[in-house]
Amino acid sequence: MNYTGSLLVGVLLAWVFLGGFWLFKERQYKFYQIPQFFIDLVGLPVELSQKIWGKSGVPYALLLPNLLIFGFFTFLPLILNFWVSLTGGDSILLYKRPFIGWKHYFDIFNCDSIFNPSTCSNAGYDFWSSLYNTFTFVFFQVPIMCVVALTTAIILNKSFVGRGFWRAVFFYPVLLSPVVIANIWTWVLHRKGVLNDMVGSSVKGINLIAGRAGFDLIVTVIFGIVLIFVVQKLIKSKKQISVSWSFVFATIFFLIFIWSNPLYLLSETLSEYNIYFGLLLTFIYLYLVINESNYSYIISILLSVAASLLLLTIQFDSVFDFGKFRPINWLVTPKSGWPFFWLVFVFCWSHMGFYMLIILAGLQAIPKDLYEAAEMDAAKPSRVFFRITFPLLMPTFTVVVVLCLIRSFQIFDEVYLLTGGGPGKETFMMVQNIYEEAFTVSAGSSPNYGGAAAASVLMAIVIGIFTFFQLYITRKQSEL
Repeated sequence: MNYTGSLLVGVLLAWVFLGGFWLFKERQYKFYQIPQFFIDLVGLPVELSQKIWGKSGVPYALLLPNLLIFGFFTFLPLILNFWVSLTGGDSILLYKRPFIGWKHYFDIFNCDSIFNPSTCSNAGYDFWSSLYNTFTFVFFQVPIMCVVALTTAIILNKSFVGRGFWRAVFFYPVLLSPVVIANIWTWVLHRKGVLNDMVGSSVKGINLIAGRAGFDLIVTVIFGIVLIFVVQKLIKSKKQISVSWSFVFATIFFLIFIWSNPLYLLSETLSEYNIYFGLLLTFIYLYLVINESNYSYIISILLSVAASLLLLTIQFDSVFDFGKFRPINWLVTPKSGWPFFWLVFVFCWSHMGFYMLIILAGLQAIPKDLYEAAEMDAAKPSRVFFRITFPLLMPTFTVVVVLCLIRSFQIFDEVYLLTGGGPGKETFMMVQNIYEEAFTVSAGSSPNYGGAAAASVLMAIVIGIFTFFQLYITRKQSEL
């Protein structure tokens, strides 16, 4: 029996024998009062705490065992982990590990520049590259997750047929094991998987259509007429198009911008950022439309003219004539961005339902009278959202952001099962670095528990800073 078990048994025996002796001495139970004796024995700690600290101390006495257990299993491991980071050797037993001080931390910071992991030692390279990858993942993942969860919750909060079914559909991935999720998406993203099969079939169909004589000219003329019609309507009405049609128009402009690759005319290097520049223009346009800015009218006309000019530069036969389709290795192609993109997508797919459920609960707590008043005032949906929904939802949304932030820093299952941190170190995250330092042993090496402990201490500090920053913002919002 271990020491913890022996201690618990000792406390239990002391409670039974000493407490029973005290109760018999104080109250002198009769034979028919034996059941009452056991009841009093169970409630003895509460009775003693009330006599010692009064009625106000009883709640604290009841919480004390839980606090002790929580402290023992939470704070003690943190202290031991920090001590392990100051020791060396390959033994997992603490008393067999020699004290070496801050060596593991010095190895991590042994860099010419921490902003360039290639200038660091092996330990520093693994730590800083995984840290920057994790920061990049969090930078993209948290906003996408929160926006998608918020949008889904708002839609599913409305009354329509089959609402319960769709709530269950979006929440279902949360119930799946990471192993199941990895198998599903490996099957989809494999070189011979479902996605490549769908893309290959689509390319063949497009090539068949694009190969017809005059296809490029016909499409250019049709789309040019549509854009001219949009511009004419905008000029006559002097008003912006609706938000829904703006999304459609922005999507079409983005696709044309990517197809035409206009930055290639300036530089091949700039052409690599074509997609990001197109996204930037698209988001600026949508932001202006949603916020009912006067500039959205001018931007709509300029984008229509720009899309027409770009479309005239596209040779549809060359755009769509890809030749023989070559399946893409979505998860292992280096420097393509696809492995990172699919990690963000899969993580959002598997966890979004949890945050959606929290936001949905917050939406249902908003009084319906406010929406009825806004409807009577003929307020626009965007104004209702920014004036009623989002301000009242802010406390719930802040909790969602904090939880999503912490969970994103802790990503491990999806990375380990889908990409293994590859290709190279492109998707190598912090938790995986800690795991491989401690438990992955190559030939001729030994487990580096101290280095893994040091990396985990630094990671805890980073997460703690972000968490306290979020809590600070929440406190400031509550004071307003």
